[in-house]
Amino acid sequence: MRIFSPPFILCSLLCLSIFSCKKSSTLPPKATGTGANSSNIEALNNIDKQVISPYKNWAFGEKAYLHTKNILDFGVRPIESQGHKKTQAYITSQLVKFGWKVSRQSFKTMTPYGERSFVNLIARRADTTEAPNIILAAHYDSKLLDDFLAADDAASCVGAIIEIAEHLPTHEKTIAQQMELVFFDGEEALSPNIEYMKDGLYGSIYYSQYLRNDIADTRKTYPHKPKFGILLDMIGHNNLSINIPSDTPYSLLKSYYSVVEKHKLQERFTVANGSILDDHYPMNVIAELPTIDIIGNFSAKSWWHTTNDNLDNISKNSLNVSIQVALEIIKDQIAKASK
Repeated sequence: MRIFSPPFILCSLLCLSIFSCKKSSTLPPKATGTGANSSNIEALNNIDKQVISPYKNWAFGEKAYLHTKNILDFGVRPIESQGHKKTQAYITSQLVKFGWKVSRQSFKTMTPYGERSFVNLIARRADTTEAPNIILAAHYDSKLLDDFLAADDAASCVGAIIEIAEHLPTHEKTIAQQMELVFFDGEEALSPNIEYMKDGLYGSIYYSQYLRNDIADTRKTYPHKPKFGILLDMIGHNNLSINIPSDTPYSLLKSYYSVVEKHKLQERFTVANGSILDDHYPMNVIAELPTIDIIGNFSAKSWWHTTNDNLDNISKNSLNVSIQVALEIIKDQIAKASK
C-alpha cells in the first residue's frame, strides 16, 4: 500500500494499457527465510485490555491469532512460492471445514519481471444460492523480501477473516449468506513500491475487472452488484493504530465514525490526510463498489516491510477489536439499507 495525492490518480489512469504490453525480463529473486526475532519491539498494549462489545461465548482474536501463526509456519509466501501455495491450501481447507465453497480465480498477467501467475480465492456459503451483497477481503501474499513473514501485512487479516467465517454461520447466518470472502493475490509489488496498473494490486485489479464485466455482460457470477466492501490490511499489530483513507466512500465513513465513537476508539481508529493505494482502490474505481480500507497506520510503524513483522508483532486483542469494528460496520450498513 502507498499514500498518494489526487494528481497521481489521474496520471495513473493513463497507464491502463500496461497489462497488455509484453516485457521481457528475468525472474525475480526468491525470498527465503523464516524471520527474525522481534521481541524488542516497543509495545504499548493498552488496547490489549479493551474488549469493545459483549459477543457472548466468542473471544474474538484467539482463533485469528492461531490462524496467523499457522500461516507464518509456512515461511515466506511471495507469489508462486511454496509458502504461497501452502497458504492457499490452508485458507481453502479451513473455509470448507466451516461450510464455505471456495473457488480459485486463476490468471496470468505482466509484471516488471515478465508474465506471472496469480490466484484469488473466493468463498461463498455452500448452503445458499443468494448473490453476495457484502465483500470482505484481504491479501494473503507477502512481499518479496528475505525473512519477511508479513505477520500483520497481512497474515493477521487472513486469520481474522477465517475466524469471521467460522463465527458468522452460527451467530449471524443471514449476514453469512449475503457475504463473499475474497483473498487477493499479488497485492505486494515485486519492485520496491506499488505503482497502479504497473506493479502490485494484481489480484484486486483482476477481481474488480471481472466483477464489473460480469455485471455488465453475463450476470452469471454476480446477478447484481454487491452493496459494499470491506478490506482488512494490517489490523492485528501491538499498540494498534488504524488509519483509513481520507477518500473512503461517505456512507462507509459514516458507519466507521459511528462505531469508533460508540466504543471511544478515536485514538486508535483515525482517518489519514490523503488517499492510500491498496486493494480497495480498484474495487472503488474499477468495479465502482464502495469499499472501506481498514488499514494500519503503516507509515508510522518501524516494523513495516521488515523482518520485525513476525508473530511477536501480533496482539490477540488488537485482532479482537479490529474484527468487532469490521463486524459492526457491516451491521450498520445493513441497518441503513433496510430503512
